[in-house]
Amino acid sequence: MLVLIAGITGFVGIPCARSAFAYGLEVRGLARNINNLPEDVRSRLEGFETMSSPYDVAAMDRATKGVDAIICSFAGIPEMFMDSQLLLIRAAERAGVKIFHATSWNYDWTLSPGSHEIYDDMRGFAHHVAVSSTIKPIYMFTGAIAEYYFKRSPYDWDAETKTFSFHGSSNFPTRYTTAEDIGNYVLEAITAPNAADGGFVRVQSFEASPEDIVKAYSAAREGSITAKLNCLGSVKDAENKLNEGRAENGKGGWYNFIRYCYQYHIPARSWDYEPVDVARFPNVKQTSLEEFFRRNPEV
Repeated sequence: MLVLIAGITGFVGIPCARSAFAYGLEVRGLARNINNLPEDVRSRLEGFETMSSPYDVAAMDRATKGVDAIICSFAGIPEMFMDSQLLLIRAAERAGVKIFHATSWNYDWTLSPGSHEIYDDMRGFAHHVAVSSTIKPIYMFTGAIAEYYFKRSPYDWDAETKTFSFHGSSNFPTRYTTAEDIGNYVLEAITAPNAADGGFVRVQSFEASPEDIVKAYSAAREGSITAKLNCLGSVKDAENKLNEGRAENGKGGWYNFIRYCYQYHIPARSWDYEPVDVARFPNVKQTSLEEFFRRNPEV
């Protein structure tokens, strides 16, 4: 089985590639720069197509030719979620590809329209494809991606001071899935007998409250380093900051306030789901929070 991973150089694309290799599959990459891949992935690729821009249809046509399945892990910006992904699925149609895993790894973005600017794009893409394409994509709900929270979002985790910031109760749990587990779940989904039927998949690695984070961090570091909590206010405070950000920046300035979408809507349970499909994929060993911290000593 030959799998195309579009956006392979991203922090979800790379784990998907490693999982595909572990499953014994061939992998072709599509992205802007092959040099952004680690050597263990780059050296094993069947091929690589370079995108000159998010709208490089010729590269997409070359990349989709002869593949059996596509994993789209384009970057989390509106142009890529909507424009590039739609161009890619049209290329997949021309190539006769039936299995397409869409960019989707978040909370349940089918819920609460208007609550999150990028979730609205995801929902809009899914609707448009449902009414216009012969392909039925797979969409996966994973909650928060652990690597994003603890490696890429200083608003949530300060790696220097080991401080986790939040709104609301320190006992309220958030659903998380690690990028490695996402890669394994995705490969299970695209190799399942009914993969071409598409649909929604709901999984997670673990649930953790801010207090759980402090305990797990201390355990993973064997007490040598202690994490701290920083409560930024109530859930209502987060809602007020979100509304103020929208009023000040408009939809085009979504990146200035999008963090408050999560800080408000996760504890408000606006997008919550049950990870019912974990049982469908018993081959995926769920990573625990403590394991995640142990595997990422730089966090």
